Amino acid sequence: MMRPPSGALPRALLALAGASAGLLVAVPSASATSATPATAHAVHRAAAKSLPITWQGQQTYYYCGPASTRMALSARISPPSQDALAASLGTTTNGTDDISNVVATMNQVLGTTWYERKPVNDPPTQAQRDLLKQDIVYDVDRGWAIVANVVSGWRPPGYPSGTIYHYVAVVGYADDGNSAVIADPAGAGAGGSGWTNVPQTYTISTYDLGTWIGLKAYAA
Repeated sequence: MMRPPSGALPRALLALAGASAGLLVAVPSASATSATPATAHAVHRAAAKSLPITWQGQQTYYYCGPASTRMALSARISPPSQDALAASLGTTTNGTDDISNVVATMNQVLGTTWYERKPVNDPPTQAQRDLLKQDIVYDVDRGWAIVANVVSGWRPPGYPSGTIYHYVAVVGYADDGNSAVIADPAGAGAGGSGWTNVPQTYTISTYDLGTWIGLKAYAA
């Protein structure tokens, strides 16, 4: 499935690239504080929508990339196993190197060119925040889940302390796109004993999601 031409929708806004990684690693670090969500214009059919995905707990501490990719794929197909996806993603004990690996794998598995790498600065520019909100609404309305490479820094409630490099799936939105529904492969203790207070799915502001992705990128 091809996207509309770049002139039809502002999905091709360019942003500066950031580094990416995919590994649950904790080192001492202070948490960032939340900020007020920004408002961006988006045209869509509903104030809220979530995709019918199958939640997957990551099978190893370094499989957050394969598990998030599998959840995103499950919105459209019966996806390959985490091990098969890990092989395609080049995942090692150091994690999944870059969201571009996720883009290539999802496009290959789905036989499409839908997914693109969308980098985000730290802090994100307003244009990047607007594009993230637009991408979430546009993609979810059309049945495509998003995979985000994130780093804490900022973190959702219940997260362990320290700097955490991670992947999550974005599987829905609420409040006209001002909130994002996250499927977290480390939730319910799948990431280890420090993750028992993290739900499998939860909702955060899209503004905070942009901050969380900062210096990384997402596949949309």
